[in-house]
Amino acid sequence: MTMIRNLSIAMAFMFVAAGVAHAAAPSPVKPVDVSSYTGRWYEIARIPNKLQRDCLAPTVDYTIERDRVRAVQRCEASNGRAKVYRSSGRILDPGVNAKTRLTFAGFWSQEYWVIDHAADWALVGDPTGRFLWLMSRRPALPAAARENALSRIRTLGYDAGRLEFTGAGG
Repeated sequence: MTMIRNLSIAMAFMFVAAGVAHAAAPSPVKPVDVSSYTGRWYEIARIPNKLQRDCLAPTVDYTIERDRVRAVQRCEASNGRAKVYRSSGRILDPGVNAKTRLTFAGFWSQEYWVIDHAADWALVGDPTGRFLWLMSRRPALPAAARENALSRIRTLGYDAGRLEFTGAGG
């Protein structure tokens, strides 16, 4: 009985340790130029999440003024109906501009980080490391840019195999 108990404790510890390893997102690596981030972004891929289940070809339109952020997220459900989510918030790290807190429907808020970015893509996640989005300025990423972004996702410790490709060219 003691051996089974010890084995159970060891297995529980391994699961907790595995969870801790993925419990936090990597900190953003580069400052974000607010003027280049404002405007429309297309979701190319994401780690699946409940809120975006049945959400096809998503886009986000950002308006940023000083440290205030507004976002309008749109996608289409499989039945053809549009889904629209509006949020507003603020930049949490002015000057770096890589961390924001957005509030949806006036009561639910979430922190989002631009974990990394290049000229044609951005990796957006949350501090827990559970969520990640690959965003692009165009509906589809050229193959070389896509491979660069996927390589960066793996380097940052995310499981790129979990991504679902949601944009055109996915």
